[in-house]
Amino acid sequence: MTTRHVVMWSGGITSWATAKLVAQRHGTDNLVLLFADTLVEHPDLYRFNDEASAELGVPITRVADGRTPWQVFNDERMIKIRKFAPCAKYLKQIPCRQWLEANADPANTVLYVGLDWTEPERAPGVEAGWAPWPVAMPLIDPPYYPKDHWLDQARKAGIEPPVMYAQGYPHANCGGACVKGGQAQWARLLRTDPDRYADNEREEQAFRDALGKDVAVLRTRKGGTTRPLPLTVLRTQVQGTNALQPGFDQDDWGGCGCMTDIAPAPDSITEDAMTTAESDTAIAENSVRLHLVPGGEPWETPAPLTGRAAAGLPAFPLDVLPGWLADQVAGIATETQTPPDLAGCIGLAALSTAAGGRAEVAVRGLWREPVNLYVVVALPPGARKSPVFSAMTSPLLQVERELVERTTPLIATAELERKIAHARAEKAAAAATRADALQQHEAVAAATDAAMVAEAITVPVLPRLIADDITSETAASLMAEQGGRLAVLSAEGGIFATLAGRYSGTPNFEVFLKGHAGDLLRVDRQSREAEHIERPALTLGLALQPSVIRDLADNAGFRERGLLGRILFSLPVDLVGNRVIGPDQISPDVVATYSDNLRALVCALAEWTDPAVLTLTNKAADLVLELEREVEPKLRMGGAFGHIRDWASKYVGATIRLAGLLHLADNPTTGWGRPIAGDTMTRAVRLGRYFAAHALAAFDLIGENDTIEKARLILNWIERTKPSRFSRNELAKGVSRSQFKTVTQLDEPLNLLEQHGYVRREPEPERRGRGRPPSAAYLVHPQFHANGGR
Repeated sequence: MTTRHVVMWSGGITSWATAKLVAQRHGTDNLVLLFADTLVEHPDLYRFNDEASAELGVPITRVADGRTPWQVFNDERMIKIRKFAPCAKYLKQIPCRQWLEANADPANTVLYVGLDWTEPERAPGVEAGWAPWPVAMPLIDPPYYPKDHWLDQARKAGIEPPVMYAQGYPHANCGGACVKGGQAQWARLLRTDPDRYADNEREEQAFRDALGKDVAVLRTRKGGTTRPLPLTVLRTQVQGTNALQPGFDQDDWGGCGCMTDIAPAPDSITEDAMTTAESDTAIAENSVRLHLVPGGEPWETPAPLTGRAAAGLPAFPLDVLPGWLADQVAGIATETQTPPDLAGCIGLAALSTAAGGRAEVAVRGLWREPVNLYVVVALPPGARKSPVFSAMTSPLLQVERELVERTTPLIATAELERKIAHARAEKAAAAATRADALQQHEAVAAATDAAMVAEAITVPVLPRLIADDITSETAASLMAEQGGRLAVLSAEGGIFATLAGRYSGTPNFEVFLKGHAGDLLRVDRQSREAEHIERPALTLGLALQPSVIRDLADNAGFRERGLLGRILFSLPVDLVGNRVIGPDQISPDVVATYSDNLRALVCALAEWTDPAVLTLTNKAADLVLELEREVEPKLRMGGAFGHIRDWASKYVGATIRLAGLLHLADNPTTGWGRPIAGDTMTRAVRLGRYFAAHALAAFDLIGENDTIEKARLILNWIERTKPSRFSRNELAKGVSRSQFKTVTQLDEPLNLLEQHGYVRREPEPERRGRGRPPSAAYLVHPQFHANGGR
């Protein structure tokens, strides 16, 4: 029986990538590209559809409801309910389902959706939503490529991707006017297509007028209250934005997912309330389907109790790495079935080990950035951190052994020469003591010269690139011996316990603080005089468990002294439970090329005593200024980085360090003699944005540790007692007084539970007369109370 392969074609790059993979595996004879036309797509998307169809040799199968999104909103008297929008249901899902029912037997049809490996948690919902047709998502499986990889692949195939990607949109849907998008997306639309924005602005206002309610495409949250944000208001905020005072949420991009977010929707629900025409029976039925409180807003499925920024983190941008490193990272990630973030971050630490202390970037004026990094990747137990770590660092150990073999004869020669020189000096000193008065002056001078010659002979030390679990004192001594550089690389997090004083009983961060900044470090020794390291360059590369990051909150010194602000964090997707059995093995040629290039980089810089100075081209320098202007206002209190300004104040510098390493990796043997190009800085900026997003999640993991634990205690009380509603005073009587000594200590964990969708605070009733205000009251998600079921 012939199988029909139906790709749910959106006109975006991941639907093209999905179609390419399906065509490669199954051919094109039974391939269908099913495109649901909303009638409001960007004109360039239709051009892309035509070119992609010609390149694949498969015609586009077009279906359409015949209405535009705003016509649907007016017909259904609603714009959206949280993540669900009726335009997705009526303009995308129903037309496609009708075509499938008429043309595709579930027994011999497979649907393909362009969900990629960064969103595996959405897969079960997609599969259930499109039943009875089986669904496949080839981009979830390895090899794991970022979206930019597929954009490049389309260009190599002779197809220019939809222009919306070049304009900065994360998708190519609805011409940028997707109602599931956030403030940043609509601000982008105002700047790239003001006419389309104005059309939607007029449609929204007409909808508001017809409904007589304060509803809008967007929402804003201030002071703990969520309110509609009309497009007319956003326009004034965007047009009033300047570099120092953003007027809208520049990080709120929202998200699409018309073919993947399958959800039921009642027929006549407004954004804020049901229409009065519905019967009580209809309200009750819809309440069960959408977790609605009668007369209120729907409930979404609660999010796991983790840091607020921990969901939806960007994937590691593999394509910013030079080819020899990207191939190694992709190959190791596929063979070990681990996220590319793990091998990618350890690969950056390997570059830092090779170049740290041997190169620095001259930014402008006196500003110099060394190229050593502190990188920490967090994955739970069983995620195969150790084999990935070994694969990415073994070439460094090999080249270290080669350097030792090369140095050992030199040490033997120098020790012998020094021994002979000391013997001559001793002999000259003895002769000086026996010399008579006439000869003593010349004898003393000769003895002095001989002693100086002996002392001038330096015996090389055995080269050392890498250390593991090491104390600060030992690290300082090794750096002094190794010309100021050292790498601490480990698949465990024991170094943090050591820094906190596991052995000495006293925290000691100085070496790791100055080793990152390159500040003068004094090394005191018991056996000989103190030494000074002018430019210490320490590399830190760790793969550890998330619990280690959470535990950093127990020692305030890690953050107060500034160590956490120096770390590039990565919190990848955990693939355990979704791994492919028997995956492809990495090519030996890829491994050999990676080893050769890393070795070449180490050897090219090994003999440098003063660091090579890397300059910037004008384009690269302009990009640095542009990034500074972008980041600076976000450092204000209340800004996107205001609560992690210790980290974000080093964000631009970290990006420059990444640019230096990418530049040297592009040219392992000659990079020190060339300036850093604009393209390299662009890649570094993308990599920096990845680490910025993960830093926000990591600091949430650290900062909310206590709050999360207390929120779990409250959730345990809710699960035991199953109330549909409770007051703060009732909760205070039900929880442990040892955990919550005052009623006000309930506020932060309750706020966290509300942010994650477990409870919803009721509006405060109008005050009447004097007296104490009533206790705050909360509604409970129907999933957790006795009347809602589990």
